[in-house]
Amino acid sequence: MVSSLRVLVTSAVALLAFAQPVTPLKNTQVQTSLKNAPSVKLHVTLKRKSMKLHSQSEFDVYATPVVSDNGASVLYNSYATFLDEDEKFTYTVVNGAAYLSTIDGDDSETVRCLPPNTRHSTRFYQRSMTPPPIPSASIGKETVECESGKLFKTTFSGAHFAICSSGKSGFTAVSSDLAINVKYLDGPITISQPELTDGTTSCEPVESVTSMTPTALALATGGALPSTSSRKLKEAAHMAMDATECGSCLTTPRPCIFLHGLGNSNEEPTLQDTPKLTKRKFGDIHGHAPCCSEIKYAVINTNDAGWRNDTLQQKFCDFSLQMSPTSDVAAGIIDNTIVVTHSMGGLAMAGALAEGKCKFSKTTSWVALSAPMTGSMASDYLMDICDDEDATLARDLLELLGQCPMPKARQSTIYENGQYSTPSIDAAYVAAQEAYRGDVQ
Repeated sequence: MVSSLRVLVTSAVALLAFAQPVTPLKNTQVQTSLKNAPSVKLHVTLKRKSMKLHSQSEFDVYATPVVSDNGASVLYNSYATFLDEDEKFTYTVVNGAAYLSTIDGDDSETVRCLPPNTRHSTRFYQRSMTPPPIPSASIGKETVECESGKLFKTTFSGAHFAICSSGKSGFTAVSSDLAINVKYLDGPITISQPELTDGTTSCEPVESVTSMTPTALALATGGALPSTSSRKLKEAAHMAMDATECGSCLTTPRPCIFLHGLGNSNEEPTLQDTPKLTKRKFGDIHGHAPCCSEIKYAVINTNDAGWRNDTLQQKFCDFSLQMSPTSDVAAGIIDNTIVVTHSMGGLAMAGALAEGKCKFSKTTSWVALSAPMTGSMASDYLMDICDDEDATLARDLLELLGQCPMPKARQSTIYENGQYSTPSIDAAYVAAQEAYRGDVQ
């Protein structure tokens, strides 16, 4: 969440500056132009339902230019604030360093550095081309409206943007995923550097200063666009971008059940509407699954029972049988349902099918995510440490984490044909693999 949000915020700010020009501007021209660069407000709209950040699909980013001493380049300081239930998150970029401030419901504030693992956002500044003008653009079947007729295109981090200049009022940038409306502010804004609370003294810069193309200078200041832009319109082609949404489901929507993997100590007798009790084994899929007519989550104790446990396997069957009125409970036939399993949940379902506890009809689809069908390296590795009397430090640490002695569920995912396996365990793996190959889609 943190890194993707910082990329999005800095991407929005990056639209203010494009690249070092092919033909550099005269230094006096740059100085004059950059001195006129105003602070701006960027209103960002996330078009896809799956792109909500802190439960919000729209937010504002405020940015102010910091011109270098020689007046030849610029760096934008910026911030964006989000309210999510009882917490307040503020993302700030000052002098190229990124910070995250979190204020919880008790008004306790923590400030830390954001990791420099998304530096590619600065690459937008460093492209060697001036954004070319285009005659028109579209997203799917919808035409990109540009009242001024001054339309440009650019690409950042693999995403294509159409940019419409509105002169002194600002500009807009749209892609398949985002719509960014940039407005020039009447007065400058001040963005202060947050004080860190985690004991560190400074943050590593994640952004760097950049020079600007003539077009970028015009967009950043609201000035006149270069006259050469209009003459290239005849040479440019229409810009076609993908539609924002994929559209409707290609099959008839069906009820969906999500069955998590190991590591959850909670147990609920009824299916849940949200994944809150799954110990973050699943995120909330609502709004992101057009093929699901209904969404339910099973909450099962997957700490104290391994995937071969008869009771656990039966729970996977029983919950799945509840999803569709056409399922045959007596015969154990799961009908007209989309079954989604994750990790050890896939093994448990495969084991249940192999043991004949239930079966899928032709109208049921099974989506298995990261199922360890031959076991897990982590389980064997943890067994080595927990059984090693000489590995005191590592074993003590794993005891604090609740992994020594190993939970039964973790023990159950030892490697097939490994040093801790047995002929009966190997046979269970083989049977589960056969069921998996026959039913998973």
